[in-house]
Amino acid sequence: MLARRVIALSVDKAFGKVMATALRAAGGVVELHSTIEAMGTGELQAALLVVHLDGALASSLEDLALRLRDDARLIVILPTYALPQTVDAMKMSDKISGVLVQTEMRPGELAAMATRVLAGDIFGLEKLVPWGTRIYSTLVGDYQEKSLCIAQLMEFAELMGVRRKYRDNIERCLDEMLMNALYDAPVDEHGKPVFAEIPTKSRIGLRMEQKVVVQYACDGRVFAMSVRDSFGALERGTILRYLYKCLHSEQQIDRKTGGAGLGLYFIASSASRFLINVLPGVATECVVTHDLEAPKVELEAFGYFQEKIDAAGRLAAGPSRLLPQGATHPVERRAGAQRAPRGVVLGLSAAIALLVALIALVAYPRFAKPATTAVRITVDPPGATVELDGRVRGVATDGTLLVTGLEVGRAYRVAAHKDGHSPAETVFQPADGPPTNLDLRLVPRTATLEIDSDPRGAVLMIGGREVGVTPTTLTSLAPGSDAAITITRVGYAPVERTVRVPAAGAEAHLSLTLAIDPSFASLAVTSTPAGADVYLDGQRQVGQVTPVRELLVEAGRPHKISLRLAKHAPATIAITPTAGARAVPVTATLVPGAAIAITANVDARATVVGVPACVRKPLPFDCPVPAGRYDVDIEALRPSGVTRRPVEVSDDTIALDVRFGIVEAKPGTQLVVAGRKLPRLALEEGKRTVRVADAAGAETNVEVKVVAGKPIVVP
Repeated sequence: MLARRVIALSVDKAFGKVMATALRAAGGVVELHSTIEAMGTGELQAALLVVHLDGALASSLEDLALRLRDDARLIVILPTYALPQTVDAMKMSDKISGVLVQTEMRPGELAAMATRVLAGDIFGLEKLVPWGTRIYSTLVGDYQEKSLCIAQLMEFAELMGVRRKYRDNIERCLDEMLMNALYDAPVDEHGKPVFAEIPTKSRIGLRMEQKVVVQYACDGRVFAMSVRDSFGALERGTILRYLYKCLHSEQQIDRKTGGAGLGLYFIASSASRFLINVLPGVATECVVTHDLEAPKVELEAFGYFQEKIDAAGRLAAGPSRLLPQGATHPVERRAGAQRAPRGVVLGLSAAIALLVALIALVAYPRFAKPATTAVRITVDPPGATVELDGRVRGVATDGTLLVTGLEVGRAYRVAAHKDGHSPAETVFQPADGPPTNLDLRLVPRTATLEIDSDPRGAVLMIGGREVGVTPTTLTSLAPGSDAAITITRVGYAPVERTVRVPAAGAEAHLSLTLAIDPSFASLAVTSTPAGADVYLDGQRQVGQVTPVRELLVEAGRPHKISLRLAKHAPATIAITPTAGARAVPVTATLVPGAAIAITANVDARATVVGVPACVRKPLPFDCPVPAGRYDVDIEALRPSGVTRRPVEVSDDTIALDVRFGIVEAKPGTQLVVAGRKLPRLALEEGKRTVRVADAAGAETNVEVKVVAGKPIVVP
């Protein structure tokens, strides 16, 4: 079915199968390809394209986006973590709905994102948490309710055992999302921000009639929360502009009244997933998740989605109205205006007084000192600390602890704790009489071993079996045992190591450095100013923007590293790294200006007429020039042929790509060029006129259609 057709593209066949399985789970009819050529030419007839930007596909994103229909969407999978590359990918085309990271991607995450794109039913936290996980909700209408909401959510996080380093990020992200929803999102009927001209200090005394919906949930591995406003005014371009500014500008903070740029940047920098759901003019929902098992905070998923099926208007909230602090809803005011008759009030008062007297009569015996008893708590294994209602009552050294002075009939929360074990908890209500027995059993915890590598993205193997990709966390190894591990990555020598697994309940971290494989080398590419796109031997390295800590190249052969930055003249550095060299410095200072970037599909040289430094230079190359008009001569070498192109340069790089085809003379004739007779000639593609001489020397003009990369014979 055309509307559900999905194309998956990956040079890694094993990972491509994972992609295809996930996309089928999302309800798509999936085609899996490993090359662009396998998809044919022309417009891609698919509802969704998912591309893994690795290997030969690293620089294909822009071309693929152009081949999609306007209503089709694209999901990008990056090989490794990189917030700048995530933002760059999203900025490349409005058809790109989301970005995932291969190193931490589970098939279910790709399936969930694809479902959002294909089905368009995007609002609600229940679409992102495992089935059965309880979702909590609350409403926030002003600054005071915001503070109460944050306190309530942080208490829940602490109860769920979320570690402090994650709770700090969760609290800050929630605060930023609530401030945006309460004071940046509201707009009036003309689309003008309600709080645009109101100083921050004055806002806390104001509130909107529409309240913000907050949802949160935790399954022990992931903490998820969402904040939804009732305006739907957050635009994709605004988010990406803010993030790009904070990543690349020297002055990151947007200091104007109501600026939300730094808040969005903080969320993207401190969350595992950051998704924005929008129904324009109706609602915006920001969803943030934190991976509680990740050794380091990295953005694993980012996306901007639009609701398609809200036909019933379930998200609509009516017109915007600003209310003063403490104001009530109009319906509440109308209800309060209808006062009850005086007789009814007196009758109710008398009934209440009688009820209080009866309660006091029944409760009086309970005011006496309650009876007490004891409980004998048996703990397995021995040595656990016992708490009642959060207060330590002793240690069961030999496995048994007698606790006295407990009120008969009162419910107590009993908990036992011991290092290396999960706590055991229960609720106990002692009965009158001799001490009763209570048994608690603690389950030994697993050991946690976190393994990372430099560079990341290495395959981790234990006993010949692949168990993950670095960084990864292992919890299935026997506590205290020795494990033989191997990590491998393309371009690097494998590392083998025997590691000691920590004790039960303990954590250990291991970071291994991979050495460059002797047939490879790595380059550390920097530029002044930073932020330049990196080209390796004429091919743009998608996602690589200076500074690049490690760019892997083939050793022992010459390479050209080109750096291009808008409104600057590009720089090209030639280098031949030695085998096994790591982080070979490649640096350049980019000066303001522009350039003509020249490429061709054959072995050729180019001359920019009037520029002495750019005469007969082998392609590809960049010629820095001042603004103005230039003629560029491109000379094909085998076979020979020359074409001229005029170009107009302002303050940005002009890309000039010339496509040659081969024209051959049929037997008994020759091609005539500038008085020379040749059997073959390279001409730029398109309709061309060639001069042909027959065996008798007679010359005629013949029109031919030259096709790039293909030889044709003159008829």
